[in-house]
Amino acid sequence: MRQFLKKMILKNKISSTIALTARKYFLDAKLYYSTKPRLKLSERNTRVIFYLGIPAHSNLGDLAQGVCIRHWLKKNYPDTPVVEIETNALVNTQFSLLKNLQAAYRKGDIIVFQSGYTTTDLGGYADEMHQAVMNILPEAKMLMMPQTIFFKSKENEKRTSRCYNSIKNMLFLARDRISYNMALEMFPDLPVKQFPDIVTTLIGNYSFIYKREGILFCCRNDSEKYYSNEEINKLMNKCHKLCKVDKTDTTKPGRTSDILKNAEEYIKREIDTYAHYELIITDRYHGTILSLVAGTPVIIIKTTDHKVTTGAEWFHGVYDDYVYVAGSLEDAYILVEQILRKPLDHNLQPYFEKEYYDKLPVIFEQALKG
Repeated sequence: MRQFLKKMILKNKISSTIALTARKYFLDAKLYYSTKPRLKLSERNTRVIFYLGIPAHSNLGDLAQGVCIRHWLKKNYPDTPVVEIETNALVNTQFSLLKNLQAAYRKGDIIVFQSGYTTTDLGGYADEMHQAVMNILPEAKMLMMPQTIFFKSKENEKRTSRCYNSIKNMLFLARDRISYNMALEMFPDLPVKQFPDIVTTLIGNYSFIYKREGILFCCRNDSEKYYSNEEINKLMNKCHKLCKVDKTDTTKPGRTSDILKNAEEYIKREIDTYAHYELIITDRYHGTILSLVAGTPVIIIKTTDHKVTTGAEWFHGVYDDYVYVAGSLEDAYILVEQILRKPLDHNLQPYFEKEYYDKLPVIFEQALKG
């Protein structure tokens, strides 16, 4: 009966609009009142880290970033309390906590922004949130975790550029070559570094002794998708003549609240799944990284932007036998035949944590001093 009523409401345009507006109001209020107590920090003698824009959806790639950022903060700032706040608690809401954040902030505190595809105008409210926080806390120490940059609108790009350049103490990390060059152009007044995605710190931390069999396709189904389902299915059918073939995605079905609550377990399960295969074919950047965490070679197929293919450049000279970029699906199949014949031990050595993220606290402090 409940499902029937829900369907009837959504069929009616007016009642549907009212229902969705009411639901948004309820969710905004719920997030506001659940987050507000974290910002009551008037009596304290220690600095605080405000980790803003934490993942709040079921994409395991973004959740893996969140898990790794939390581990990095705990490792490098073990005695510093961390206050986590979602983007929608600050912007895109009728109950913004921006003023509460401004009141809670003290000189010496650190703002850490979530990594990802968030310096963009392609959707979402992350870049709006960045600018809103920068406007109220222009003197704050800020660390922008590795970003992919892309703007459709030149006006939006200029607006972001003006805002970011007004900040006194921010280190901006770009997670690929193209984003790095764009950051140098957009943010001439900021220290900018090219840095790998933080999920790379998991590579080399796992070992598996499974008998590996087959190919797993990890393919997106969103606006960044380049190849059609028909084209992907054609390649899958072709590969199926060589071995078993399965398909998945890093965005998972199910209750988002459950996935968020048990993010680390979901990520470990995903890595374990990848470790059962001889080869992964993906158009997901974190599909690429999690494949390497699992010790599984990966073929990267292109998306509508530069994120995945240029992100693969990080692995050149480090994991050459395990990462391949296919210029076309025909090229991908040729690579499949070659890789399946390669003798691999599936044991990758850690690299990115030691070479990059263990050094980041010092890089951050030095960048702000400069």
